[in-house]
Amino acid sequence: MKEKLKKGLKWFYESNIWIGLLLLIGDIISKNLIVKYKDNIFAGGGRNGGIDIIPGFLGINYLINENVAFGVSLGSPLANKIVFSIFAIIISAAIIVYLVFKWKKTRRLYKAIAFMVIAGAIGNCIDRLFYSASYLDMGGKQGVVDWIDFYGIWSFNFNVADCAVVIAAIMLLVVIIVDAIKESIANAKKMEKETGPVEKVKSRTEIETQELREKDSNKNE
Repeated sequence: MKEKLKKGLKWFYESNIWIGLLLLIGDIISKNLIVKYKDNIFAGGGRNGGIDIIPGFLGINYLINENVAFGVSLGSPLANKIVFSIFAIIISAAIIVYLVFKWKKTRRLYKAIAFMVIAGAIGNCIDRLFYSASYLDMGGKQGVVDWIDFYGIWSFNFNVADCAVVIAAIMLLVVIIVDAIKESIANAKKMEKETGPVEKVKSRTEIETQELREKDSNKNE
């Protein structure tokens, strides 16, 4: 029994599923706390009445975002709710199906990135589908609870779910670039090993200079 439990815990850890679960739980708890203590936040005296964490850069500022990340909108709160919820569900389902069939062939880092995206998509989808306007208490608005204010960088607010998706996208981009560089170096080494060192390609000027030197050398002889 203990061996099975150890194997199960080891598999759970190595699967990186726990990363997605922690992010999702953190997103839900943080949003509920922000909503609960929103009056205290607005009395913080910081930017837009929020709380400054790092003056001039980072703060806490509660709002309901009827759009999606970076202010992207379809023009209607209802359309945003339906379309982006369906999109989040489809993306999450597609990633899960892929992982089910390609689990053994997928690297741990890619699994971590995948579960970060799933956590972010589900976290914001929960807001859109299950949080009522009365619960959010923001003048009848219904959307996503945003509270992380990087006002030193841009005017958009974020939440844990948004950060998970953005960080996952950056990680994926970095991994792809690093893998491409590694593959290029490996291919170059393989080619050099098969064909021998590649001679430096001489420019026209170098060739002409060498020919002149050879002619002068012949004359001196």
